[in-house]
Amino acid sequence: MNQDGMTTSEWLEVLDAMEEVAPYYDRVNQLMTLGLADRWRAEVASRAGVDDTVLEMGSGPGTFARHLNSRHVYCLEPSGRLVQSSKDVLDENRVSLIRGVGESVPLPDGSVDKVFCSFSFRDFKNRGSGAEEMFRVLREGGEVFIADVAKPPPGPMAKLLRMHIHYVVPMVARVAVHSSARMRSRNNPYRKFVETYDAFGFTTVYESLLRNKGFGDVSTEFLRMRGATLTRGKKPCKLTSS
Repeated sequence: MNQDGMTTSEWLEVLDAMEEVAPYYDRVNQLMTLGLADRWRAEVASRAGVDDTVLEMGSGPGTFARHLNSRHVYCLEPSGRLVQSSKDVLDENRVSLIRGVGESVPLPDGSVDKVFCSFSFRDFKNRGSGAEEMFRVLREGGEVFIADVAKPPPGPMAKLLRMHIHYVVPMVARVAVHSSARMRSRNNPYRKFVETYDAFGFTTVYESLLRNKGFGDVSTEFLRMRGATLTRGKKPCKLTSS
């Protein structure tokens, strides 16, 4: 597991862990972010317009997609269990649920206006392939938005966040998750979250990856209280001869 992705067995372990904590997902995230997780999602979702066709990659239990007000939303998720649970919170008249992986999106070229990846990009098996698919399905001028837990370069802030991830998050998860889930997850249902956080590299890795795959206007901003970041990029419009 590193900044480029993970092996098949590692990815399957991450998927199993996500399914294990699914019933407690919102509760744990709100606790470990001091109530900011939902505000971050709403802030990111506000980048989508009502008339946009949107793709969310790694939609999980629908926690982010429910903040979108776009008329047509595709939610791509590899876990059948999470797709099923998202049906309870999403509007089936606006949202199309697709079971699949970010490295092979079952949508045509240039079919969406915005792509969102909310706290799930570091869980991709191959992030390079995932970024290529983001570029492919976007229309010219379309934008990608990748939200994730903040991971700044080495320094005081990085040390503080790392301590929070390594010590506070597991402790909160133990309190919030049912004992049966803790036992099935070797007494630490969020151990994979810690592993993927350590492996994905600094936020600048996301920026470099998007640029290498053809995106322009790439930048990163901190979200509220600087506990999460939003990296964005735009698919350039082709120049046409006059």
